[in-house]
Parts: sequence; structure tokens; C-alpha cells
Amino acid sequence: MTRHTATMTKFVPTSHADYDVLKGMDVFTRDGEKVGSFATVLHPNMDFEMARGRHYFLLDPGMMKDWFGGLDETYIPEPAVAGLTDEGVFLNFSEHEIKNRTWEAPVDLKSYRRV
Repeated sequence: MTRHTATMTKFVPTSHADYDVLKGMDVFTRDGEKVGSFATVLHPNMDFEMARGRHYFLLDPGMMKDWFGGLDETYIPEPAVAGLTDEGVFLNFSEHEIKNRTWEAPVDLKSYRRV
């Protein structure tokens, strides 16, 4: 297991642009295992206040794709993000929880804008 010493801050976006800074960041389980990086940010096509909590992030799991059912890309919903450190984004899930979860694209994927 990877040990992280950086202090985690809660992810509290105040605009659509705040989400875009997560693109390219490394992504870790809550236990500190790297599971990939965010390749794309998906913004719901609505004003910010209504969109809050509805964003998705397209994860490139790299070598960890077997954790995500063998998928080359996985849609991570905004509520799965626990917080940020200087090292990257931390999810609310452990390795076991990730492996035993179904990861699906948003039902209305065509209504999202990709960044």
C-alpha cells in the first residue's frame, strides 16, 4: 500500500471551471492505492447550482482496469470524490469496494459536455 502524508482537503467546487483542474490528476482509493488518472471531465449541461454533485470523471485505470471489470475507461460520479491532496484525487472507496461495484456511464451521457 502506498502511504500518503499530505493533508486531504474536501473538494468544494464553486464553478464549472473548478472541476477542470482534476483532469489529468492521479486518482487513489481512500486507502492510498493509485487506480489511474482522470482523463476527462464531464459537465452536465445546466447552470452550476443545478449541476453541483452531477459531474462525472472519465477514469483511465491503466494497469488497474481489472479492478473496474476490465474496462479501459470508467465513469466516476462526483459523489465518489472524497477530497484532494498535492498527490491527487482520493475516492470514497477502498480497493474491495471498487472491485465489487458496478461503474456505469450517466444515463443521459449525450447531455454532458466533455473537457
